[in-house]
Amino acid sequence: MELNSWLNSIAARRWPILSGTMTELRQACARHSDLINFTDLANLTLSDPLLLFDLIRVVGGSRALQRNESMPSIEQAMMLIGLEPVVTRFNTLTVLEPVTGRLHPGVVEDITMWLAHGRVAAIIAKDWLSLAGEHKVEDCYIAALIYNLPACFYLLYNNRTAERPLLQEVSEVFGVDYPKLLEQFVKTVPLPMGLLNILSTDPGASRRKQLLRLAVATANGLIQGAWRPQWWVGIEAAARLIGVGPSVAYSAVPLACLQVARSPRAMAYGYPARELIMMPGEFHQAEMHRIAPRDDEGELDTALRDTVRRLAQDLHFSRVLFLRYDNEGHCLKLRYQVGLSPEHPLRNHAVALEPGTFFSLLSSKPQSFHAPQTARAKIAESYPDEFFGQMAGGAFAAMTVFTGHQLVGVFYVDYGDEPVTLDADIYQHFKEIVVSMTAPHT
Repeated sequence: MELNSWLNSIAARRWPILSGTMTELRQACARHSDLINFTDLANLTLSDPLLLFDLIRVVGGSRALQRNESMPSIEQAMMLIGLEPVVTRFNTLTVLEPVTGRLHPGVVEDITMWLAHGRVAAIIAKDWLSLAGEHKVEDCYIAALIYNLPACFYLLYNNRTAERPLLQEVSEVFGVDYPKLLEQFVKTVPLPMGLLNILSTDPGASRRKQLLRLAVATANGLIQGAWRPQWWVGIEAAARLIGVGPSVAYSAVPLACLQVARSPRAMAYGYPARELIMMPGEFHQAEMHRIAPRDDEGELDTALRDTVRRLAQDLHFSRVLFLRYDNEGHCLKLRYQVGLSPEHPLRNHAVALEPGTFFSLLSSKPQSFHAPQTARAKIAESYPDEFFGQMAGGAFAAMTVFTGHQLVGVFYVDYGDEPVTLDADIYQHFKEIVVSMTAPHT
């Protein structure tokens, strides 16, 4: 999965919110405009990081905010947008819920658990900053809520729980430290640049930034157990920064866990409180829905067929091919297609993956490739792939699909002999469709 394409696909869509939030949101938005209180609506928004994300991305592209690099409060953001547009936008939101074949109940549970840890981190950060004598804390509160969001989108796209510590796994998959990935996430959506100032990993971080990072690490670290010496190191570091004893710094943690558990937006909002009282020993994460093993071949095939269909319908490609990797023959074989005649030789041809071939290089890792009209002839001349002799044409695009580290196959698209230019914009849309349609299985 390519980082920029993945982040762009997140930015291109609106996302659902938690079911518990939706119930209260509908009640709040159903009132007469004179009875809608910005403060109540702001507090509701701050209780669900997904709802918060949907709101602040609206003001993220504001030139004034970009220029001043400020982070408005949620009430200020609502005033900037206007009450009627806010209510209209909120009324079109959907609920995050399991979808058969697309989103497992256990994945929804895991996402809500990580959102709950973001809520705990936000409350801890607020309390620690207050102890330190700083009372203007909403920017840090929002930053803590946003911190785990890219990781939650990663779970949503993959339709699987993490096999390693979540933030570590996300970093390894994209080959970038999670704080840097978070910065890129803020820029790409975009979110207000004030968030970037708070979340940036610049050297010589202020006390505010240090306490924010420690609050996030403390909340997320509950998953592995609060009894661990490593977890208490963070509490002690925060206590030194604030100028209080470790017991005073620690007191913010159970209060935060209880506050989140008492105002649940989802069942997993109670998990941090459970984790806090876990006894030493091997940690077993609480779960309501066990995740099935990786046997979703049928779901993957459905996603691949749907992707072929959508590429043909939405981008009007004349030819759309999905070449499935054959492990025994170490080659690519046509699995799904649009645009090939019944007698086309590629229907029964195996595309070799011998060293030095184009498709061998392409399929070596998750990546995509765009060949304009002028480049196709050079590629056919430079690489000994019979494929190009059987697929005469102009510009084309191709993209690999992986499950973990295992090659699934390659998408290939072109316009054949039609006078249509496969330009950079179409190539970008092609990548976004493939990522959005197949990512839950890759």
